[in-house]
Amino acid sequence: MKVFCSILLVMLFSLTSCDNRTTSSEIENNPENGDLNNTFTEQPPVVELTPEQKFQQEKEKLIANGWQEQDVANGQLPNCYNLKPKKGKIDNSLEVYVGSGTDVAIKVMNLENEKCVRYVFINSGSTYSIKNIPEGRYYLKIAYGKDWLSKVENGQCVGKFIRNPMYEKGEDVMDFNIQYTAGGYSIPGFRLQLDVISSDISNSFSSHNISENDFNQ
Repeated sequence: MKVFCSILLVMLFSLTSCDNRTTSSEIENNPENGDLNNTFTEQPPVVELTPEQKFQQEKEKLIANGWQEQDVANGQLPNCYNLKPKKGKIDNSLEVYVGSGTDVAIKVMNLENEKCVRYVFINSGSTYSIKNIPEGRYYLKIAYGKDWLSKVENGQCVGKFIRNPMYEKGEDVMDFNIQYTAGGYSIPGFRLQLDVISSDISNSFSSHNISENDFNQ
């Protein structure tokens, strides 16, 4: 009789221990509300900005740093650029046609002294004549692009395009000196066609790329 009781007690202890393990396991697999969400929180998807959104971000940064957006009409740029246009008495002209792919800003530079005598803005799809250029020999600095911004730096207004910008220095020399002949004289005039097609410059004169700083000097 004594032996039977001992065996029974051992069997009951084993069953109780097994029940405790089952209960513990059930508690671990049933956490309180909210615990599972804190452990497995999903990260928000990374949204890739479009090229236009990236452009607008950069534009906002420039405006925050003092650049000003301007709609510029065809013709001489405002006095902000500290340039007093020099005009001669000769009825000559440089006629510039600009295609639909770009706006342009043009500086007419005196070849002898590197001074800018005229600084004009021409919108896409239009023609503008730069008239009464003083006698002399000249080359051009040309800025291509869209979205023209201006800013005053060290007392001088500088400008630039922020959409598809490109800057060039013309290699062709335009001689606006009166040409005298035995029978009299002739007044030189020039025509120039500019456009941007698939990021390539299409024009009728030789040029090479320059920096934004070089253009503004």
